[in-house]
Amino acid sequence: MRSIRDEAIPEHGILSQLAPVYNSAVEGDFPAFVTLRTSVQVARAEPGRPLVIALHGRGMTERALERWLRPGIEKGGLSWWVPRGPLPQEIEKRRITYAWYVFNGDQTALRESMDEARPYLHDLVATARRTLRPSAVTLFGFSQGAYLASYAALSRPDLFDRLVCCGGRPKAEFVGDLAAARGLRVLVQTGARDQAVPPDLVAQGVGALRAAGIDVQEKSYDAEHRVTAEMAKDLAEFAS
Repeated sequence: MRSIRDEAIPEHGILSQLAPVYNSAVEGDFPAFVTLRTSVQVARAEPGRPLVIALHGRGMTERALERWLRPGIEKGGLSWWVPRGPLPQEIEKRRITYAWYVFNGDQTALRESMDEARPYLHDLVATARRTLRPSAVTLFGFSQGAYLASYAALSRPDLFDRLVCCGGRPKAEFVGDLAAARGLRVLVQTGARDQAVPPDLVAQGVGALRAAGIDVQEKSYDAEHRVTAEMAKDLAEFAS
């Protein structure tokens, strides 16, 4: 296992405030850059293969998600990047985990925080396309990562080929032009015993995508709020 560390990306508001950062003199189109002390778990990376970029949930680490995804990774044939959320948080004063954005119940603030996180992913996929030249890119998200993944992929379908929401729902209401994402293939994975994701909200998000002409597949699993081995294998098949 190896990691990509200290990726130079543009400075984006709350990410630069809450993530551990330091100034870096990097030439580019933006007036100021910072380097996030982040990490990308590279489970497999083969040039030309389809790539899965997988986002963990709030209160997790990239290593924890990589372990859940291992049954899919071991099927072979894909490259896998599992980045760490840029916002550190302390859990029970014992360990540091990470999040992708801040959510306090206010939808306007949520969108603003997600808008700060999206460029992080856009820069990451640009790096992946430049270095690996994958035949296709699938953005996968679990829980909090699913909400961000849906917003990022549906609002920039030119960067992604497929989207998988697991333990979350498509955040369709944040996307201005859903019809522009008609070329994006979407898979929504839900656990039948997952009490963290209201079924009516999942149906609402899926319905909005289908109304816009987007190809959406749904699959339910005998699972609670987690990524099961079956989910990981289905993800690998969908991304292939």
